[in-house]
Amino acid sequence: MEPIRRLKIDFEKELISPIQLYLMSILNTCDVVYDVDGEVVGEVNASSYCKTLRFVSGRKDLCLTYSRELAKSAIQFKKPFEDVCPGGLTMLSLPLCLDEKTVIGAHCVTISNPLRSKFSVYDIAAQFQVDARILWDAVKKTPAIPRPILKIAHEQAILTTELMSKTMGRMHILKQSEAAMAKKYHEAEEIFKNHKDK
Repeated sequence: MEPIRRLKIDFEKELISPIQLYLMSILNTCDVVYDVDGEVVGEVNASSYCKTLRFVSGRKDLCLTYSRELAKSAIQFKKPFEDVCPGGLTMLSLPLCLDEKTVIGAHCVTISNPLRSKFSVYDIAAQFQVDARILWDAVKKTPAIPRPILKIAHEQAILTTELMSKTMGRMHILKQSEAAMAKKYHEAEEIFKNHKDK
């Protein structure tokens, strides 16, 4: 088995963001794209529940740290990982690949509903150091996604990750071609200049 190559590239946020927004129009949850170093490239947070945990709680770091670790696993092993986050939501992390051997990042998508049990929500609130009533209110404001839609969204998460990978792969090749052409042009210009000076 060939080793997995990790490559840091410049992500085109304006190309990734519409794909994330499309997926969040189905799910209304949270979607994060990481580069190969585990840095956030793009984040769309459409859930009042996730927003409360991510931006209001005393332990804001729990969500992003968990998501980042799941992303690192997808990058390191070049395969999908699915697990339940500290907020009780199912998260899917998929590698973003340039080609068969090269990983350029990871796409993490939350693909479940918040727990609807008051006891569970209050436990999560205590863990995140947030007022349980605020979190419970966020749960009530989050529309439940029917199970068939969650199944479709799971498939869409895989397809959108493939689309991101292909888009970024093509952009990377285009940029490399442009850089190579610019280099050849510069070299030709130097040769012409030297020849002219003689």
